[in-house]
Amino acid sequence: MPLLRQPSKSIVTSVISSMELTFDEFCSFTSTITKDAADIINSRDPSSIRTETKPDGTLVTNTDCDVEMFIRSRIEEKFPSHGIIGEEYDDKIKSSSYAWIIDPIDGTTSYHFGVPFFGILVGLLKDGNPVFGSMRLPMLNHMLVGDGSQCMIDGVRCKVKKFDGFERALILTSDDVRMSKSIYCESWNRLRESGASFRTWGDCYGYYLLCAGKADAMFDLDLKPCDILPIIPIVKGAGAKIVDFGKNEAIDLSACVPELGDKISTLFANN
Repeated sequence: MPLLRQPSKSIVTSVISSMELTFDEFCSFTSTITKDAADIINSRDPSSIRTETKPDGTLVTNTDCDVEMFIRSRIEEKFPSHGIIGEEYDDKIKSSSYAWIIDPIDGTTSYHFGVPFFGILVGLLKDGNPVFGSMRLPMLNHMLVGDGSQCMIDGVRCKVKKFDGFERALILTSDDVRMSKSIYCESWNRLRESGASFRTWGDCYGYYLLCAGKADAMFDLDLKPCDILPIIPIVKGAGAKIVDFGKNEAIDLSACVPELGDKISTLFANN
């Protein structure tokens, strides 16, 4: 059973690919392509960056589009039978059970303002389930990979921290105002009264801090598959628990240290 509800667009086909991709092969491939993609981002003249607002109210730049096209081309060259799901372009459905999922710049608002808390996400789905994930933070020079049972930051295995009480906990979200105005506002406000510290170090950077043992939980609302599916194998590999409290088709969730999982699930269950 897939970890999260299936995306509304069909990304799974019935024919099983004869090619099995190992985690080591995934790491090698994504390390190379995301490094090259990071070079595109870091070498771009700020004066050449064009930003538009998409119909859903989020930002997109020409860099998002260029990076996604670059990553797509490398995947198509290496794995021509695999499907591709991307943030900025139409899905490419193939006969393989494998599909790559791409967010070329997760945290475009941060990128737009020159804040380094954004990343390149590339994940691999098999039969609709996220099996491998990678995250590169171009301006911070960090690379994370995970397969659900292990997570590495810059080649070194990592684990989430041990919960040591709310008074010593750090809880993150991409948008505190949105959480406070959402249908989960009562639960969120009760959590804010727990004594924990709160910061809006969001998007993929928040999940990096969780995996690095710096934070206890990360909350996000209304995520698209490209925003989160590449991250799932990374945070689970670091030992985090996923609490999906969204209603209907919404992907609203928290990734947290294991000791907080039941507390968050209970707190948000009655919304």
